[in-house]
Amino acid sequence: MKINRADAHVDVWPGYMTGAAQQNYLKAELGALEAASQGYSHWYIDGSLPGERPADWTASRIEALKETMLRLDVKPIYHGNFKAPLGSDVRELGGAALDYIKREVDLSASLGGAPVIVHGGGIVEPRLVIEARRTGLTMLIDNLGELVEYARQRKVEIWLENLSNYTKFHPFYYICVTGDEYAEVLESVPGLKFFFDVSHAHVNEGNPVEVFERLHQHVVGMSFSDNKGERDSHFPLGRGSLDYPGLVEAMLRHEWKGLIGFETRGSTLSDSLSYLNDVGAKLAGKAV
Repeated sequence: MKINRADAHVDVWPGYMTGAAQQNYLKAELGALEAASQGYSHWYIDGSLPGERPADWTASRIEALKETMLRLDVKPIYHGNFKAPLGSDVRELGGAALDYIKREVDLSASLGGAPVIVHGGGIVEPRLVIEARRTGLTMLIDNLGELVEYARQRKVEIWLENLSNYTKFHPFYYICVTGDEYAEVLESVPGLKFFFDVSHAHVNEGNPVEVFERLHQHVVGMSFSDNKGERDSHFPLGRGSLDYPGLVEAMLRHEWKGLIGFETRGSTLSDSLSYLNDVGAKLAGKAV
């Protein structure tokens, strides 16, 4: 039986939302069911989880999931393994990560062309931090150029997700964590899309609104959750210090539209939509 979200859910989606995706850290099949039950249009298959990596899939499982997708009317987004160091300071590790993510692309192609979210990766205990991070960013750009073309030939889009700029949690450093780095990567890799995680960008006094203002033309979708600026806490919207009113105002002013992913632990799609609609209503009231 095919679920009709319009009948099952009366929540009003803000006009800037073309889709809503749930990340719930579940096995793909369970994630699809959970997403459909709440009225999401998309859900994440989390490639970092055991059982969800490319080697864990069989042809029969793929076909069964495609039937489930059709029945439930939900679409997958393959959230690639963020542990794959595309932006390594060791060339051999970066090359191995590229080969690995190509297998994620192959899997996504077999699922009907689901987009693949990729990450900058990280480096561990570099003796020369600035030089190592620069090497990692350069490798990320080179690898993404090859990956985007590989995916294009398979009718799959590559979406780059930014990671958190942790400066208090060492000995590791993520790659591609500042507005300047996002801009450099996006401007260097034609065809690359930006899946902007605003919660990641808020960590360590980041400014998600400023980043969106600068790079909105590259943004295909955004990941929403809240935190207090210290770590990626995945709070429900409005429970942290992220400036969602400022972000929504910028989205409306630029007439941006795209998919919103929700990584809000302890809240439902209905809760998130209610918060965003309240923000929109208050902004409209101020405009009047």
